Amino acid sequence: MDTIGVIIGLIQMEVGQNPDVMLRRALAQVEVAAQKGARIICLPELFRSRYFPQQIGTDATVFAETVPGESTNAFASLARKYDAVIIVPVFERSEDGHTYNAAVLIDADGTIHAPYHKVHIPQDPGFYEKGYFYPGARYAVHATRYGRIAVLICFDQWFPEAARCVALDGADLIVYPTAIGQPPGDPPLEGHWRDAWETVQRSHAIANSVHVAAVNRVGTEGEIRFFGGTFVCDAFGKILARARDEEEIILTPLDLSMNQKIRDAWGFFRNRRPDTYGAVCAPLTGASGGSPPILPGDAPRQHGYHMPAEWEPHAALWLSWPHNKETFPRLREVEDAYTSLIAALVQTEHICLFVPTPAVNRIVKSRLRAAGVNPELLTIRTVEYADVWIRDYGPTFVVNRALRQVAMVRWEFNAWGGKYDKQVADGKIPAVMNRWLELPVFAPGIVLEGGSIDVNGKGTVLTSRSCLLNPNRNPQLTEYDLEEYLKQYLGVTKVIWLNKGIEGDDTDGHIDDIARFTSPSTIVCAVEENPRDENYAPLNENYETLLRSTDQEGRPFTVVKLPMPAPVEDCDGRYPASYTNFVIGNQVVVVPVFADPHDAEAIRILTELFPGRTVIGINARAMVEGYGTFHCGTQQQPGP
Repeated sequence: MDTIGVIIGLIQMEVGQNPDVMLRRALAQVEVAAQKGARIICLPELFRSRYFPQQIGTDATVFAETVPGESTNAFASLARKYDAVIIVPVFERSEDGHTYNAAVLIDADGTIHAPYHKVHIPQDPGFYEKGYFYPGARYAVHATRYGRIAVLICFDQWFPEAARCVALDGADLIVYPTAIGQPPGDPPLEGHWRDAWETVQRSHAIANSVHVAAVNRVGTEGEIRFFGGTFVCDAFGKILARARDEEEIILTPLDLSMNQKIRDAWGFFRNRRPDTYGAVCAPLTGASGGSPPILPGDAPRQHGYHMPAEWEPHAALWLSWPHNKETFPRLREVEDAYTSLIAALVQTEHICLFVPTPAVNRIVKSRLRAAGVNPELLTIRTVEYADVWIRDYGPTFVVNRALRQVAMVRWEFNAWGGKYDKQVADGKIPAVMNRWLELPVFAPGIVLEGGSIDVNGKGTVLTSRSCLLNPNRNPQLTEYDLEEYLKQYLGVTKVIWLNKGIEGDDTDGHIDDIARFTSPSTIVCAVEENPRDENYAPLNENYETLLRSTDQEGRPFTVVKLPMPAPVEDCDGRYPASYTNFVIGNQVVVVPVFADPHDAEAIRILTELFPGRTVIGINARAMVEGYGTFHCGTQQQPGP
């Protein structure tokens, strides 16, 4: 191995939008470095794409590639041409179906080594990586033509254990491809990160008597300013070369033979006391698959979970069969509506249905058969419950796409501010569901109903002040407090507040009766055209609020008006009839209709907004007398 005088080249780049352009640029920059004598060359972390983990729920699959694949094959040719060792960071899609934040070392003869998978995965504002990258499980030291090289990635930099492991395994050089900048929002209390970032890596060099190189990106992407500062230091932490905060190739010779001399002189390895280090290696209780355990008080966002949009694929759709005559005076008609709902969805949706007694179980199966639905297509479970509103008393499901894991958030349920004593007990249903599901559970300890929130799956949630800030829910919490709960437990970064719901709504203004996402950038909003109607002013105020609102990245929404039906009322008062209480299934959208002249217009608008789905209207006139319709009575369980 030639370890004396070998030149290292680090490519500090600004990253653009087009992965193909970035690959061509990177190949050109690596070739420049090689022509100038570099024989160990490294690119920044995820150099082919903008830093997509700034946001939650981004579809990053377009950036994923295999190893070997396009990037590694292209750089292998350059490695052979210039007898250079090249380190190529990639967003890897592996054969096991996982996606990894990876780096591939290619030796000077073009041999593509097995990828290193980033072990330590951050989850902080602007760096939401746990939902994108499956954690690696091991380190590796590569014997190359120019020395023994270990590659670690970005957040690994903050863990001295990782550096010590590869140093003990014989690494002469640790290289850290990186994407780090100042986080969004107010400056952190601890100050600017660049000095600490460099200092901790220089300390790894000193403590382990190895050379260290770190290569960062530059430029502003979204809310992060990547600060560059790419550097190389020797085995006692002396800076050999350092970049500024602009695009730059830094080149410097290394004398890797000095490592052993410093190690012998300072005795950091021979004087170790591993017999006293047990606490460092003690496994975390409850950890699995490289993921930290979920502890009491933990929130989904810190573990990389978020609530997906309703149009994302479902593993199941949960319903509770109607049986309460106090809620539904015209129970038979509501049962007909539920039968139609199940018939519309069952071919493309796995329906999990609760029934209250064995006798009702038999009746339901008979009704389904009569409607041409095979009951064997459903999972039907007999469970005691008071009413159908599983959207509100059931759990909210969240997903971690990298881990391919679903979890549930178990809110407290007080029957819409203590309005219905008999229904409070339905708050037990999440625990009942989890007897079969056996999912991780997050428990925020606050009152919230599923119908009060709607997400776009990319980091934005809609809700209403009239419901969430009502003193009959969480009187001790402020709007700021509730925003923090929503952000942490739904995995969002942006909360949009509307003020008031519709008349007749006993939930105090659930969002699913007034505004819904139909795509990440589109919101359908209920509006009342009659100025004399009591819904006219609040609904138009909501519409104007949405027109002024922006998404998690500061972009305006497309806001589409959806008409309201004429008032649905009787001697008991007005009921909360709204077309926004639709259910989005895997291939079907079910809309409540009310034998109203506006039914057809609502169906037409929603058909245009869901071009890949069949939109079906089902009569909900009897059901709305129970103060809710189809969305209130369903809860989707997303696929992982």
